[in-house]
Amino acid sequence: MLKRLIGLIVFGVLAALLASWLSAQTGRLQLEWFGWRIDMPTSLGVAVLIVLALFLLLADRLIRGILRLPSWLGQTVAQRRDASGHKALTLGFMAVSAGESREAMRQANRAGRLLNAPHLTDLLFAQAAHLAGDHRAARRYFTALTNDSDTAFLGHVGLTRLALDSGDDAKALVAARNAHDLKPKSVMAAKHLFALETKAGNWDEAADVIDLLIGDAGDEADDGASAGASDSDREWMRLTRQKSALYFLLAQPVAQSVPQSEEGDGDGASLEGVDFQYLRKSLAVDPGFRPAVLALADFHLANDARRKAVKVLEAGFKAGPNGTIAARLKQAWDVNDGAFIAKLIKLAGQVTNDLSLARLVAAQHAFAVGLIGEARSQLDAIDPVDRDAPYWQLTAKIASDEDDDAGAAIALGLASDAARPHSWQCASCHSLHAHWQAHCPDCGSFGDLEWRRLGHVTPLGLSHATDGEMMGGEMMGGETRAHLPLGTPPE
Repeated sequence: MLKRLIGLIVFGVLAALLASWLSAQTGRLQLEWFGWRIDMPTSLGVAVLIVLALFLLLADRLIRGILRLPSWLGQTVAQRRDASGHKALTLGFMAVSAGESREAMRQANRAGRLLNAPHLTDLLFAQAAHLAGDHRAARRYFTALTNDSDTAFLGHVGLTRLALDSGDDAKALVAARNAHDLKPKSVMAAKHLFALETKAGNWDEAADVIDLLIGDAGDEADDGASAGASDSDREWMRLTRQKSALYFLLAQPVAQSVPQSEEGDGDGASLEGVDFQYLRKSLAVDPGFRPAVLALADFHLANDARRKAVKVLEAGFKAGPNGTIAARLKQAWDVNDGAFIAKLIKLAGQVTNDLSLARLVAAQHAFAVGLIGEARSQLDAIDPVDRDAPYWQLTAKIASDEDDDAGAAIALGLASDAARPHSWQCASCHSLHAHWQAHCPDCGSFGDLEWRRLGHVTPLGLSHATDGEMMGGEMMGGETRAHLPLGTPPE
């Protein structure tokens, strides 16, 4: 505003100076035209010409303005219409996010009337119809979106969700594959595709997309490391566990679906047709994944490659101490009971992630072969905060074996209040299961059965837990109860 005022003052001063200079000039102007004679000072003539030029310029602007008035009015109306349409579109998507289906549909109808943008309005209509439960209309709008290259991806994603809501996994898988083909680097499409491929038992196809999900989860974990983003870390660990499971499943022959006994007693599925390169890949991702550890160790033992079997089993025991792996180590080491316990105690001392569990396993095996002193020394070395139910149960057995009935009774009482033993527990629904399976039988989640100390046990989970299950496959009195299946998708 101040700049304009200064400019106006400067212009007035210059105009005044020009007018003063012109009035001071001598000379006259004569003009004869159509019998008329005009005689005036030259300065006045110049002033008349300037005024005439300004008048012509003003007249031109006025005429142009009158001619442009209809177009200006039309543009103003169109701008207001577009502004109202985009406002309705924004409010509609906000209503979808808030779960207000009626408001979303109302705003979608308003946006459809005001805007000439079928891609945007169809997307809003589809989202609103989906939210309202009108799957037929939503499918129609999402299908329309797939016919345009700019919106095809969103259309296929919408069709995937519709098919999932209606329980049609086959159509959902087709739509998810189409979405992934359009945008192979889309994490959202990869998540849908991975869940559907694993549910269908398509391990090869699922393995093609899991690296993208792991990379994205790793990036989120790195970005949130300073803020302690534990959710991202857990998701990365879960995906890594699922990748290891995928490689294990890829190793299994297609026709092989009978659960394989961890004891290797010949009642389970044979090793014939197993691709052991995939087992090695599984253990490269997770050295402690027990199904792959036992399967690969059995392969080496069957081929009389004891050193290779020992290497696999020792790495598996260090990553995840377990009585079944320890029992297989005894077979691979091919030593007497005393030497076996000595080597097992030495190996247990090298465990870093769960030293207490490793010592408990060593104590259980020592007790099983009658080395009570070694069993007691291993139990005494366990940190008091890690003394769970199996610890006190074994303590009670040792006390009973030494005719200390009072000590056995006290230990059994403590066992009833102590932490539950390790077992296969679903990380999603927390239910318990006797052996590892590709899908949780209760919630259907893939690769979520994890060998760990029990937590958040649901009543449903407890109903699945048998006595052998609660022992978690650990050796108690020389008996192992857990079993290893070849993962197959649920019926």
